[in-house]
Amino acid sequence: MQQSSNFAPRNISLSDASIDGLFAGAIAGLVMAGYLTLTALLRGEGFVTLFNRFAPTQASEPLAGLLMHLAVSGIYGILFGVIWAQALHVHSLIPLFRHATLIGIVYGVILFFLAWYFLLPASNSQLLKIPFFDLGLAHIIYGAMLGFLTQRISLRE
Repeated sequence: MQQSSNFAPRNISLSDASIDGLFAGAIAGLVMAGYLTLTALLRGEGFVTLFNRFAPTQASEPLAGLLMHLAVSGIYGILFGVIWAQALHVHSLIPLFRHATLIGIVYGVILFFLAWYFLLPASNSQLLKIPFFDLGLAHIIYGAMLGFLTQRISLRE
């Protein structure tokens, strides 16, 4: 008796993967922002202070910081979506994609370490004032949500 699989990836064009990744990244970025807001409030820091750290200039509004965060989340979502779509064409990798949330977590951890040790120090970012653990866990949450949403999108018919 042959077992059937619930995982039947569809062929995804790069443009579809980009758009799907953009939306998944933005939603995952909102979830990440929610977690960061909660931890900031628990530290006694306000929403305005937190999202001013994401803003490109010191004189920006917190809304600009939130929108900047969502834009970056969307861009990283696009990258993840394109990588995901390309990897779906490699048949030996298909069993891995049953665990998209775990792959997303690994992606989030990689993004965190690249940001914490290279990108944020190079730009003298105010994001370095967010505690290491909080920002790290926020990236894990982002990656988990991104992987989950990407898998859900790739399984739709």
